[in-house]
Amino acid sequence: MKKIKILFIILIGIFTSCDKNQGPETVDLELQFVPKFNNTIFSYETDSLIQSNTQDTLIFTRSDFLLSNFKLIADDGSIIKFENTFAFVKGSSPDTIKLPLSIPSGNYVSLSFDLGLDSAVNHSDPSLWLPNHPLNPSFNNLHWGWTGGYVFAALEGYYQNMGVKTPWLYHIALDENQTNVNLPGSFDLTDFKTLEIKWNSEMTFSNLFSLRPGVDGDFTHSSNDNGLASKIAQNLGASFESGLLKDRDP
Repeated sequence: MKKIKILFIILIGIFTSCDKNQGPETVDLELQFVPKFNNTIFSYETDSLIQSNTQDTLIFTRSDFLLSNFKLIADDGSIIKFENTFAFVKGSSPDTIKLPLSIPSGNYVSLSFDLGLDSAVNHSDPSLWLPNHPLNPSFNNLHWGWTGGYVFAALEGYYQNMGVKTPWLYHIALDENQTNVNLPGSFDLTDFKTLEIKWNSEMTFSNLFSLRPGVDGDFTHSSNDNGLASKIAQNLGASFESGLLKDRDP
């Protein structure tokens, strides 16, 4: 009888241990945005940054983004969509964004999101959003009342123009400039993780298109600009990349 009791206790211990070692069925994922220039974190307002291919001297004072349409693609091809999940990323002091606790535990091969909003959301009533919602205009300062839409990316700074410190301002908006960002990788989401997303800010000016504020234009509100906003949007679409995937507590 004692041997049976001991065996029973051992079996309970084994099953309990296995249960404890099982990961959660669903997890969330934190996204930590890190602005970089030539792979180095820089200081807004102060650092003079040298654009490699043009040797332009640049300063960033603002880089604010509205993101939407987040998706994860699993290694079996299934797609996890996060409906009504939006993010406001303020480059000079980025917060961590959390995708909801609805991600099936597993391995994923891609994270994607849109820089900007679809037409329905872009032209919805902005007063409907709660005070701290990413789409509340008072919270993000990225809404143009006179166009009935949002600014998807607000990029501002200075450059040296013939030795003179000159402002540049690129406000990317309008439905046609909504841009998809796709980040391939190998993401083990069998537990709660934080994924670093690097924004390579130098690619604003050098990516699919090589742009110089003093030559191609140092100002756009996304219209009547000879295609400058469209080129910047396309550059931005390929300017993000995935970084470290770190363990964290739930």
